[in-house]
Amino acid sequence: MTIALDAMPKPEPDVGRFKTVLRRGTPDRVPLVELMIADEVLAALQGGPLAPLPAAGDRAGLRRWAEQRVRLWWRLGYDYYRVRAEIPFDVNWVPAADTAPAAAGDRHWVNEQQGVIRSREDVERYRWPTKTDIGFEQAEAAIACLPEGMEAIGFSGGVLEWSSTLLGLESFGTALYDDPEFVRDVVDRVGQAIYEAFEVFCEMDAIFAIWLGDDMGFKTATLISPDHLREFILPWHRKYAELAHRRGRFFMLHSCGNIEAVMPDLVDTVGIDAKHSFEDVITRVENFKLEWGSRVAVLGGVDVDILSRGTPEQVRRRTRAILETCAAGGYACGSGNSIANYVKPENYLAMLQTVHRWNGK
Repeated sequence: MTIALDAMPKPEPDVGRFKTVLRRGTPDRVPLVELMIADEVLAALQGGPLAPLPAAGDRAGLRRWAEQRVRLWWRLGYDYYRVRAEIPFDVNWVPAADTAPAAAGDRHWVNEQQGVIRSREDVERYRWPTKTDIGFEQAEAAIACLPEGMEAIGFSGGVLEWSSTLLGLESFGTALYDDPEFVRDVVDRVGQAIYEAFEVFCEMDAIFAIWLGDDMGFKTATLISPDHLREFILPWHRKYAELAHRRGRFFMLHSCGNIEAVMPDLVDTVGIDAKHSFEDVITRVENFKLEWGSRVAVLGGVDVDILSRGTPEQVRRRTRAILETCAAGGYACGSGNSIANYVKPENYLAMLQTVHRWNGK
């Protein structure tokens, strides 16, 4: 084990702390939260490469792959591990060089102009995933090696994200006006596949929350009009929240961008338990906490820009400033988005250590 991990306090996971946050209560310490931690960053912290995802059917290899990552999250101080439903949507990815210093391969982008579905005929020809097509092997392997005190959060990508990827964001936007029923057909098929993934998660005893990742905004506004979000996208979000609550789980939303226009809908109509993803140039997490913290739990907020380009001392100062405003209750601390492979490991470590010291560890 490396010096970086040796410098972390002894893990004492208690998922009850995170559940208290989701109920907008005040636990005995501020828990950590992340949507994702890149393998490159985890490898840097442990001082060596992580086990690769093995070929299908290699159960021992899958166990090693999962156990190593779960143990690292445990060692860093998390009370949960996030697992993902692998929904096999066939989409049009565009490969490009990954410029992160520690990148392990290409980065893949979405073709925003046009996707694999371009007509009503394509909708009928497309092989839409069914529940039996969705992969849970990685999730099950991770759940099988959770340490005592830790539970899991089940994650899936979102309705707008997948639908606009299948059509291409530009084509999706024009079709909202030219042929809204075509859009509805795609959205509803995507929404149903995600619903079925969440149904499976809600049947797993170790899953205490489901987490939807559906980016709905950019720097100054929503990606499509708020009215279109209310008509096509948010009804599916509400179905997921109702499913989670009916099964005794929490419903967490990750959405990047400026979604202020639909925040009342997300809280009052959808019924989200927590909001994640914050960017200082859009809304500082402290401001969001003051406005919405009495109605919804607040997760993360240390801007990825400062984690990527700042110094450890800048990260420590920013993290402390957030804690001073947000730590009183209903808050878990982490990045504003995720620990991408271009985040400096020393900055990520500075954020974690600042939270642990705040907690008296």
